[in-house]
Amino acid sequence: MLVNGQHYHLINDISGEKPVLLMLHGFTGSSETFQDSISLLKEHFSIIAPDLLGHGKTSCPKEVARYSIENICDDLASILHQLKIDSCFVLGYSMGGRVATAFAAKYKELVRGLILVSSSPGLRDEKERASRISADNRLADTLDADGIEPFVAYWENLALFASQKNLPFALKKRIRLERLAQNPYGLAMSLRGMGTGKQPSYWENLASFTFPVLLITGNLDEKFEKIAREMKQLLPNSTHVTVQEAGHAVYLEQSNIFSSQLIYWLEGILKEEEK
Repeated sequence: MLVNGQHYHLINDISGEKPVLLMLHGFTGSSETFQDSISLLKEHFSIIAPDLLGHGKTSCPKEVARYSIENICDDLASILHQLKIDSCFVLGYSMGGRVATAFAAKYKELVRGLILVSSSPGLRDEKERASRISADNRLADTLDADGIEPFVAYWENLALFASQKNLPFALKKRIRLERLAQNPYGLAMSLRGMGTGKQPSYWENLASFTFPVLLITGNLDEKFEKIAREMKQLLPNSTHVTVQEAGHAVYLEQSNIFSSQLIYWLEGILKEEEK
């Protein structure tokens, strides 16, 4: 699909009157990241899952400004417009959760509900943001210099993903191949253009999110468990679910529990909307 001058690859499974779920993957991921979840969710949702800019089969433009989180939000709004979707549930994991939060802040009228998985509204402190920008730029430079294989070896050994080492071998292999299939230029530009330091802080926007919000974290992911608890205090209509025996990638590590929790939450919202 051509979106604001860029080619976007996406899974488009819209059928019947089912509510639409827009699924946004994390850094080094793609729409294929969600294949297990989609197989469990598609009976309840119509699914749209794009490869975000610089990832998967979507374009990798040369201008770093094109990767800003605001521009990505405009792209998502254009995708929904082209598909004639007036509103949807938006799910974002990690980086995709940051995008989902930004999208909800900019396009509230398009958001029926928000699902944030192991995610954050950004960094509040300007010094912390500046430090993170420097770190992400260094990582991008390393990607440019060394290529994808050394980067994936580094990335998959981050403490954040330690719990993934317990996944079945076939699933670990699938995740690794998905990462290795990425365009290193696209990933580097994504780090420079929409890394955690580059995006605005959306903490102050949370109080205006009057639509239902579901926060999902794994009990082994202490950092994002804490962030979710802080977010819940600011969100007027939110639920926080902690999935046991799961780390950062809850949807991969406990896909059945993750999907059942999401479906249970959705059914509750639909019943409320019918009243």
